[in-house]
Amino acid sequence: MSFDITMQSIFIGGLEIRFYSLMILSGLLVGVVIGQREARRLGEDPEHVVNIAVIGAILALIGARMYHVLDRDQWPYYRDNPGQIVAIWNGGIGIFGAIAGAAVGLLVYVWWVNRSARLNRRPSSRMNVLRWFDIGAPSFLIGQAIGRWGNFFNEELFGPPTDLPWGIPIDVANRPLQYAADTHFHPLFFYESVLSLIGVVVLLYVARRFAQRIVVGDIFFLYFAWYGVERFVLEFLRTDNWKYGAVPMAQIVGVIFVVSAIALIVLRHRMAHDSGDAPGAEDTDGAPSRSTLRRRRRRTESEQDG
Repeated sequence: MSFDITMQSIFIGGLEIRFYSLMILSGLLVGVVIGQREARRLGEDPEHVVNIAVIGAILALIGARMYHVLDRDQWPYYRDNPGQIVAIWNGGIGIFGAIAGAAVGLLVYVWWVNRSARLNRRPSSRMNVLRWFDIGAPSFLIGQAIGRWGNFFNEELFGPPTDLPWGIPIDVANRPLQYAADTHFHPLFFYESVLSLIGVVVLLYVARRFAQRIVVGDIFFLYFAWYGVERFVLEFLRTDNWKYGAVPMAQIVGVIFVVSAIALIVLRHRMAHDSGDAPGAEDTDGAPSRSTLRRRRRRTESEQDG
């Protein structure tokens, strides 16, 4: 049996294993592990994580590919070569499409579980969709961090030329025409991978350090704020981005992510404060915490005295 390794693939006999696919799969598996740990910490069933990951991964790949295919600059090629639309192993995915697909996958799964719980009259089996988005946020971000290394093996997602020590060589066939004479480029995929890893640490730290102060859903919205800033900054180095007029589409989406996420966090905290239920007012099983019960009791006694 023959065995060979190239920049993009491992060949075992007649079987080709693409490094691009291996990176995406590795990111998915690590994300599942983190998701299960978070689910256990919050008192949720970790088995749900695997089910969500399977559905979410399928829809994320579909969404990511569609985002890339429908890119104004890419669509003419795929329109003339429809058979290449499914060739995802050759690279070409849009992370915003992946986010949308994964979110739809989680929503569909939670809806199905809650529907079954309602029909079978098992309210304890119901899932809180925002809590599961909180569980999924660091899982998805670690998947992005690892999956981005697939771009390295496909020699894509790089920035302008650079003479910095960490510049990466790009084959002339994969360079933009204006950079045909250059050899080393900014490893944009690496920058995003590192920033995403830092983001995972931040999300997990906040989820634990401020567990009694956050509102369910805060980690999910914080993910959007973090990644929105991350992509907005990195788009200044990207040379092949999809633009709306003169502005990269990723920067437009990034700004929407950041503004929406911050607005929702602030609004929901104000609503929790106005209702008298402080952030973190529920235990992991969904029951009010002792501190919340004491506040409610004091409020009730005060109203009776008045």
